[in-house]
Amino acid sequence: MKIILTLIISFYFISCGSPGGSDSPANAIKDFVTAVKEGNPAKAWTILSKDSQKLYEDMAKNRNQSGQEFFVGSMKDAKALGILGNDFQVMEEIKEGDDKAIVNVMTMNGETQEMYTIKENGTWHLDYARTMEESRKLVE
Repeated sequence: MKIILTLIISFYFISCGSPGGSDSPANAIKDFVTAVKEGNPAKAWTILSKDSQKLYEDMAKNRNQSGQEFFVGSMKDAKALGILGNDFQVMEEIKEGDDKAIVNVMTMNGETQEMYTIKENGTWHLDYARTMEESRKLVE
């Protein structure tokens, strides 16, 4: 009986420590957007890559907040998603090796955006930090 109870408790703690992420690059984008639109920015946080979470940690330093607190506060409204706040469809998924991919999305009004994803701990995450970096290069 003790062994069964120990296994159940172990399984509970393992499942609570889930690293987040999604099963594909496209689903990482979709799951992230869905979480924000459903008012669950804490779940969206788990879909962000480690570098993206660090980006928010850096932005939050001067605000006496953690990166997650800053992120959750900034994602209370789907308008914070930019064009992803609109309905969109995945047009193409381009793998860059085994652990990186570009996901091209298009909104219903024809706007397009390249989103970057990365595989971390076996699941796909939105690499918002790289997405921002690549977008900046297009403006320069």
